[in-house]
Amino acid sequence: MKIMITGTRTGIGRALAEYLLAAGHEVVGCSRKPGTIEHVRYDHHRVDLTDGVALKALFRELRHTHGHLDALINNAGTSVMNHFMLTPEETTRRLFDLNFFAVLNCCREAVKLLRRSAQPTTAILALSTVAVPWALDGHLAYSTSKAAVEQLVRVMSKELADQRIRVNGLGVPPVGTVLTRTVPTERIDGLVARQAIKRLCTTADLVGPVEFLIGPGSAFVTGETIFLGGVN
Repeated sequence: MKIMITGTRTGIGRALAEYLLAAGHEVVGCSRKPGTIEHVRYDHHRVDLTDGVALKALFRELRHTHGHLDALINNAGTSVMNHFMLTPEETTRRLFDLNFFAVLNCCREAVKLLRRSAQPTTAILALSTVAVPWALDGHLAYSTSKAAVEQLVRVMSKELADQRIRVNGLGVPPVGTVLTRTVPTERIDGLVARQAIKRLCTTADLVGPVEFLIGPGSAFVTGETIFLGGVN
């Protein structure tokens, strides 16, 4: 499969790219800074996904160099942890630009390449967060941007069904990455205590569900956001 993953420089995106490359897939990755993966089947692009002109140029280049995509994984995102009364409007708008509008625009452009796939079914996957169902205090901007992504999954799955494109989401609990290292330990411990599986999620826990949701095993699954760790 030919898979595009956004935000592959570090963290979850890099871990997914490395796993899928090891599994024999081709991976197209992107980030604002230079790539950190060296592999014969990996193609990295530097781009600001919140720049609509640059994003469209990226996908035009992918059409010329790769011809098609079989899956898109919307991983790139950012988080803000602050009381909403203390969060400037500009901060919230920047967060939505990356967490929602960049996802929407990537999907719109990727559909043109997914249509060209020879696979019986293709897939779009968007990452969400437990901050949505848990309505975590201090995460209003972040959780509402991801709630918008979950609604995108539901509606887009219906609008793309007749084009053999499935759209799903993956709800992620706290994961041991650069982002969580900046969160106080007691805060992370409190979130883990709310899960049915009471340990910190790792990137290794994500690869199986991701591979399932973008692969042929989930050919009859669309419009769903699956949460890990037992968050309900």
